[in-house]
Amino acid sequence: MPKVSRLQKSRLAEELTEAFHRATGFDREIFAIRFYEYEHGQTAAGGKLNPEFPYLHMLLYIPKITRKQKQAVVAELSRSFAHELGEPEWIPVIHIAEHPFDNVGVDGKLLTDMFPVLRDKEFYYSMEDEE
Repeated sequence: MPKVSRLQKSRLAEELTEAFHRATGFDREIFAIRFYEYEHGQTAAGGKLNPEFPYLHMLLYIPKITRKQKQAVVAELSRSFAHELGEPEWIPVIHIAEHPFDNVGVDGKLLTDMFPVLRDKEFYYSMEDEE
C-alpha cells in the first residue's frame, strides 16, 4: 500500500484485527500483519505511473474457513481499511491462502510439532458449519 504514518498503521492494525475477529470469531492473537509500503511513483497500471487508484494487496495465510466467513472477512477488512485511512477509493485486493497446520513451518518446525495440540486438529475450528 502507499506509505502512511506510523499512527495510521497503528490504528489500521487495531481496526483490521477487530475486523478479522468480527468476521471469523477467531482469537485476535492469531491475526498478524506485515505492512509492505511503497513510495509515490512505484506503481503503474495501464502503462502509466501513479494510477488513479493505488495498488493495495492483502494476502491472508489462514486455516480453512467457510465461504460465509470468507465473504465476511473480505467485506470487514475492506470496509475497515477504507474507514481507518479515510480513503474509500483505496480498495484492496484480498487473496485468501488456506492451509492445514501441517502445511506451515515456523522456526524450522511444523506448527503441529511446535504445538502438539494442533496434531489432532485439521483446522483451527470445527468445519461442521461448512456450506
